[in-house]
Order: sequence, then structure tokens, then C-alpha cells
Amino acid sequence: MKSSIKPANTRPASTRLRCAPARLGCLLLAAGALGAAGVTQAATVFDQNGIGVDLYGILDAGIGTLEHSYAGSDYFASTINPYNLNGSPHSFTGLYTGGISMSRVGLKGEAELGSGRKVFFKVESAINVTSGELSSNGKAIYNNISGLRTANAASAINGQAFARAAYLGASDPAWGSLELGRTVNLALDQVVEFDPLQAALLYSPLGFSGGIGGGLGATENTRLDASLRYENKIGGINLGVQYKLAGDKGGSSAGYGWVAMLGYSHGPLSFKGTFSETTNTVTWPVQYSNVVPPDPNVQVENTKGYMLTGLWKITADATVKAGYENLEIWAPSNPNLSIDDYYGLVPPKPSVNATGQQRFSLWWVGGDYKFTPAFDLGIGCYDIDTYNQPESGKNYLATAVSVLADYSFTRKFDAYAGVMLMQYSGAGLAKKAPALAYSNNALYGVGLRFKF
Repeated sequence: MKSSIKPANTRPASTRLRCAPARLGCLLLAAGALGAAGVTQAATVFDQNGIGVDLYGILDAGIGTLEHSYAGSDYFASTINPYNLNGSPHSFTGLYTGGISMSRVGLKGEAELGSGRKVFFKVESAINVTSGELSSNGKAIYNNISGLRTANAASAINGQAFARAAYLGASDPAWGSLELGRTVNLALDQVVEFDPLQAALLYSPLGFSGGIGGGLGATENTRLDASLRYENKIGGINLGVQYKLAGDKGGSSAGYGWVAMLGYSHGPLSFKGTFSETTNTVTWPVQYSNVVPPDPNVQVENTKGYMLTGLWKITADATVKAGYENLEIWAPSNPNLSIDDYYGLVPPKPSVNATGQQRFSLWWVGGDYKFTPAFDLGIGCYDIDTYNQPESGKNYLATAVSVLADYSFTRKFDAYAGVMLMQYSGAGLAKKAPALAYSNNALYGVGLRFKF
């Protein structure tokens, strides 16, 4: 929502600040005034042509205990890793960033073209509020290759100035919207809509793991560089398509791919499906993260997957959500790629190609209930099955039960308490250092979230 400000101690924060032209210096002045006034809404700057620019963000921080955990990371987007297998006999109790929402700050703007048509842009950074660093899961992995032993896992969030989004676009009431740049995967938006736990970064497997939580096989694909994203809504039908062009043949954006989405809503019921295929995706394979140090080489792979979800709003206060995913990973289309750059990091060893075929299937069910307009309780059950072909007897099963209680003091500020219980089983564990791996884990935490 747009709001605007004047300097603190002179006029109300709701007064419009006009700058002509809307240069970066003017924007920084508005941001400074925002901080001085303690404003809880986005700061909007308008130039003489009526172009609006919003400064916005979310700061999410908490304290919790993870039963088996290496030390928290100053760069990791969630500080700790409650999802993957862990080999530490010690627990972690301390501050973390991003219990529900990944902490972020961004700029977005739009300009009216008439008849409902608009042009718009967004640039959005991910930050670790415990250290003030730009979040970089890649750096957390890189530091662990030599045995640092802090929490780590792969991600699309790897220290880029605008890791979460960087795109511009145009929209028309009849023809829909088109975005160009680093766009958000349509499947990630689907996860946020249909996960019973708000796609919470630390308390939902879907929120934590991009591979199953929007990347449709590869966590790096939750955001797509050099991509086009089209979306439109016609009555109760929502449709969209994305296409990623191939980037630097030696870098993390080497591959190309597509995503298609189709949804339908009628009354209390909503359904959506996304389908995706990517070639030559670059990923850092750390699926069994925090048991042994990560691989010193990145992996190139092809992926294919789909996600089907449903939502039933039983009453104004009660909602049930469910979903199913099927994902595949196999050898890349181009076996001759040599990747020497992973989001600005140089892997210690040459890249390798995926071999054989790895498949994932996942289902979840849960819901939430608003006991009062301010208090919401969400519960979710998740079942993730990993199996390899042609190898048999290598199944790896992870199940999770999560509970999240969220109390909103205002529309911009809330407090929460969450629990996630993980259980691991299957013959595939014998392949991955079973003497070091614990078969269960549990996270308990509380936190605060502020939106501006």
C-alpha cells in the first residue's frame, strides 16, 4: 500500500513528499525521514509526472533451539538449518533471522499510462538481521567446504545485491502483465498461497527448501535470471508462463527452461498447477547438509517437475490446504559445460554432471484457523520421498509436523511461536554417513516480524 511522508517533527507522516525529479538522492532522503519518523508504512516518493516509488521491507528475527545443529551462520538466510539431516550432537540456542519471512528490503514503483495500463519495477535484497550482511547461502556452503561447520544449504539467495527480485514490466487490464529480468518462479508464488504455514522459512519444509518449495527440483530455480514472466486472470481462471534464457556458459545462470501455471478459483475453492522443465541448471548439491562438509564442486543437471495444490475455505476463519509434487533430476543436456562461477564464488574443483536419475515425491496437508481476527494457528504435515534410479534400495524419506501460532498486534507487527519436528528414514540413509546422522530433529522458537 502506498503512503507518503514529510520530515519528522514538522508535518504528519501521512503527508505526501514530492521530489522532482525522483533521483536516488531524493529516495535516500525519504528513507532517512522514514527512519526518523518511525513510520510503519512504505515510503512513497512521487515526481512531477506522478511516478510512485515505494521503499518497503520485512524484518523478521527470533530466538530458538534446534536439537541437532552446527553453529548459526552470519550469511545463511535463515541462520540455522532445521530441515536437512544433521550430524552435530550439540544443540543450537540463539538468535536467528527469518523465522516466517526472509528478511528483506526493496524498492518498487509504477507509473500510470492511462486506461488502467501501467509500467512497474521491483528490486529486492535479502538480509541477515543478526549480522547486517546480505544473505548468501552460497557463501555459507563455500565456507563449510573447508570444515567450518556452520549451518548451510543451497539457495537462489547468494549475496546478490537484489537476490530476491530485479525486474521491470508492464500490465494491461485485459492482456495481463509481463515482467523481464530476475523474476520469481510461478511455483514459488503457488507455495506461498497453498502452504498451511505461510511458507515459513524455518517452520515449513516448503518454506525452507527451494528444491521442493518453488524450484520444482532445484532450489536455485526459485528465482530465474534473464527470464520473462507473463500472467493473466480471466474470470476465475489464472494462467501464467515463464521462460528463462541461457546465460553465461561458465556461470550459475548457464541453463534455460520454462514454467507454466494454470489455476481456478470459485467461491471457497481454489486449485492450481505448475509444470516446469529446465536444462543445464547449476546447483550446489548439499541435500544431506550438516552431516559431512558440502561437495567442493557444483553440479549441472536437467530438472522436470509439477506441483498440484488445492485450498478450501471452510468458513471465514478456517482454511484447509493440500498439495502434491513430483520432481526429477538427471544428466544435463550439455555434458561439456564447465562451470567456474557460482553467483560470484569460484568452486574449489571443476563442475560435475548429474548422473542416473533422482526423483522426489512430496505431499502435504494442513490448514489454519483464526481464533480471533488477530490470532491464527496453522498446522501442517509433510511427507518427502527421495529415490534414485537405476539404484534400488536407496530411498530416503523425510517427514515433518509443524505448528505455527501467529498473533498480529497491528497489520504491520506480529509475534509468533513455532515448532517443526523432523523424522528421517529409509535405506538411502546407509549411503550417507549413517554413523554421523541423527534420525530426527526438532526446532522450537519464538520471533517478531515487522513490515514497513
